[in-house]
Amino acid sequence: MTITTSDAKYGKVRYTVVESNNLKLGQQGFKVISDTNAHTGTFVAIKVVGGNASVSATSKIGDNISSLTIRQDDIIYGAFSSITLGSGTVLAYYG
Repeated sequence: MTITTSDAKYGKVRYTVVESNNLKLGQQGFKVISDTNAHTGTFVAIKVVGGNASVSATSKIGDNISSLTIRQDDIIYGAFSSITLGSGTVLAYYG
């Protein structure tokens, strides 16, 4: 199938089903975040490691998180463009 920018489905059929599922599962790798700087990228999940964490995150659709305390080993899924910690360490999975 050839996809052009004039195709109305361009953004929706860009990946095969397998590629799309891999992106949703974070198989593009991850970033360890343990400082209080803002980290930007395309993240699909945030997993807390090494104790509880205070997390603020900006989602791509406006469902933002502000200073939410998340317990160790919990995972939050979403389409995040920025993650900032108040405390703790997380794995931010790329997607």
